[in-house]
Amino acid sequence: MARDAAPIRWAMMLAAGLGTRLRPLTDHAPKPLLGLGGETLMSRIAGRLTAAGFRHLAVNVHHLPEQAAAAARALDGFDEVLVFPEPEILGTGGALWGARTFLRESDHFLLYNGDVDCDADLAALCEAHLSGGAAVTLLLADWPEVNSVRLGGDGRVRDVAGRLGTTPAPGDRMLTYTGVAVCARRFLDLLPAGPSDLVDALVAAIVDDRQGLRGVAPEGLFWNDLGTPGRYLDALLREDCAEDIDVTAAAVTALSVVRDAGWDLAVPQRLALQGSDRGFWRLRIGDVSAILMKSDPGDPDFGRYVAIARFLQDEGLGGPAIRAHDDEEGAVLMEDLGDDVLHRLVGSDPARLREYYRRALELLVALQTKGTNALSRCPAAADRTFDAEVVAWEHDYFRERFLVGEAGLAAADLADLDDDFARLRAAVLEQPLVLMHRDFQSQNILIRDDRARIVDFQGARRGPYAYDLMSLLRDPYVTLDPGVRDDLLDHFRRRRATAGRPVPATFERDIVAAGIQRVMQALGAFGFLAGVKGKVAFRAHVPLARRHLAELLAAWRSLPGETPLGRLEDVVHALEDS
Repeated sequence: MARDAAPIRWAMMLAAGLGTRLRPLTDHAPKPLLGLGGETLMSRIAGRLTAAGFRHLAVNVHHLPEQAAAAARALDGFDEVLVFPEPEILGTGGALWGARTFLRESDHFLLYNGDVDCDADLAALCEAHLSGGAAVTLLLADWPEVNSVRLGGDGRVRDVAGRLGTTPAPGDRMLTYTGVAVCARRFLDLLPAGPSDLVDALVAAIVDDRQGLRGVAPEGLFWNDLGTPGRYLDALLREDCAEDIDVTAAAVTALSVVRDAGWDLAVPQRLALQGSDRGFWRLRIGDVSAILMKSDPGDPDFGRYVAIARFLQDEGLGGPAIRAHDDEEGAVLMEDLGDDVLHRLVGSDPARLREYYRRALELLVALQTKGTNALSRCPAAADRTFDAEVVAWEHDYFRERFLVGEAGLAAADLADLDDDFARLRAAVLEQPLVLMHRDFQSQNILIRDDRARIVDFQGARRGPYAYDLMSLLRDPYVTLDPGVRDDLLDHFRRRRATAGRPVPATFERDIVAAGIQRVMQALGAFGFLAGVKGKVAFRAHVPLARRHLAELLAAWRSLPGETPLGRLEDVVHALEDS
């Protein structure tokens, strides 16, 4: 039975998280302000705190700070609510450091994550903490998917996230930290100044504090970390919150599509795709899984994605099977192609590199032969062509997003690239047209059941046959030995000949021209993703892409009868020297 009041009066709510796993919901509201049961999660937590007798509250804010701060200051039932803005997010440990002056006013305080829905007896938790004498007492729950806290039979925490590597003892249990804890004031002394992770300080408490770190795991505890679409939807359904679902477009769309297909969204796994703005989740029923993709409503390429996926699947050309979709809201449930992305396989199993790439090339030949022959059955791809306008757009993309935006060159000094671009455009557009993926590289190719499969194909269209080939063999994500690349080019030639479509006599010129075109597009994309989208990890792939471009320009210079792309060479060499 819950106590009338907790013996501790001070609390801190962590409300500064970005909520990236809940986008696009959190594009418009901080995660603690999402609706639940006719109120916000923040107000629900505050109600539980005040009901337990807490009177002094600290709230840190970062994402949409004005909105979060206003909601915190409007909370009822406290003697004081202090808001601690974090212009630069401090992390779960740094948040306590940022509010240290406030928190030191009490011998003990409660810590409560702002994305947690929990029916814990807070008074009992506080009493357990005071009687145990620990620096921190964690509220723990059994959540097998994420259990990472090892609790001993004596109530002491032995390890967190495997940091200490201690040997399990009889009676130890693996549990999950719920985001609710009671801390002694001395715990603040274990925090470094500035940003930090709470886990680091918890490990320090195990090692450095004579009373250590303790845990409490009540039987029958309800706890839900609302950090994912599935868990948030679980909470809405548990509360029968139709009015809340109305304001969560991504959630309700995902729910309807998944339900229509007979799936359960209870425990999704968020998948990270490097350059995509779409959200992807893996869903499971027993041993069977599927992928949920969510685009923004109105995404102009969403319908193309679904149509092209169906075509590729129907023709046996490597696309995923579509289970269900909602065109208006941009949600689709589709076959799970697994995690064996070509890029990862090359790193983990380099001995089979040639085998994996040959599978990819065999699919490419099928796309260019069988797929091209069947294009009339796929208007979504057939109605677009990689034409002069698209080629020119890629040239401008390279010039503006990479040379100017990323490399810092002056736009006025690059106007004389137009003549080189014109010669390159002619060489690319003279090539035979085939069904073209347009981003046929190692991040978008998977190996499943010894076959190559593809994703991210919404840009498919008619295009020059050598473009996809060079997307793969001059991929900025993978370094291929020149001998391996030559062997793979021979494999492509042989496969095309066997399929009745031998490569043209201009093959050497075609692959060089298409390779230059493709690598410039990739560099433009890296400049856009890093400089505009803030995805700075893409800068790590720029050096290999620049090397590809320099080598391809040298190969162009050696082609019989071709005028060197001299000005473009000068610019690339200048980048290498800078």
